[in-house]
Amino acid sequence: MIGRALRSQARSLFGDVVLLWVAVAAVLMSISMAMSIPTEFRDAPPSARAELAGPFTAILATYAAVLAAVYGSFRYTVDRRDGVIAQRLMLQTRGATLLARAPASAVGGALVALAGVVGGQGALAVAVGGIPLDGGSIGATVALGAVAGLWGMGIGIVVRAHLVALFLVSMSMGAAILLAIVWKAGAVYLPLLAMLDAFRFDLTPIGLTPQQTLDAPVAALVTVAWVLAALLAGALSFLRRDVR
Repeated sequence: MIGRALRSQARSLFGDVVLLWVAVAAVLMSISMAMSIPTEFRDAPPSARAELAGPFTAILATYAAVLAAVYGSFRYTVDRRDGVIAQRLMLQTRGATLLARAPASAVGGALVALAGVVGGQGALAVAVGGIPLDGGSIGATVALGAVAGLWGMGIGIVVRAHLVALFLVSMSMGAAILLAIVWKAGAVYLPLLAMLDAFRFDLTPIGLTPQQTLDAPVAALVTVAWVLAALLAGALSFLRRDVR
């Protein structure tokens, strides 16, 4: 039963219109961010370009995480709205359906993040000649997208309404940046900053010094706790409520 559900989700990724449009949004957003960098950097020395790499990568990862979370929620809410969930429950148990959606949401979130990285780096190469690429930061951004996709999936299952999910998922991620303006010590424990910190992104563009961020193990633990809480809430909702 689980194998059939996993294969069904894998096949749906190839024709996932939601994934396509969220990935396009990630590309466009990252391009707009890259194009906003002053063209003077085109003639800057390599050391100046290297200094730009950390902040740019962190901001790119922030946008990627938010859109990956939105994708995770949309993947469920759109299928519920279109009756796909109800149809699949005629052939699969609720448990199998839920378990199969988790890796699909993670993979989709990773692809959204990857699209944002490719779009941002490509636009930056055209605008100012690019910055040094770090394979580790690219991998961290993709992994961050996968985790954010799971977070969005949990919230989407609980909320169920399509447009409400868009607002609440975006706010659940963006609230950390707003709170960081007035209360940095508390903001680092919210989902977005905890995720960025867990993958060791530079948070100075958000106004946080290294001394104000969490240690890597603590950030990872907080991230896991948030994601598991969202998935548990989503699982309880999915198993107990009508999906129509």
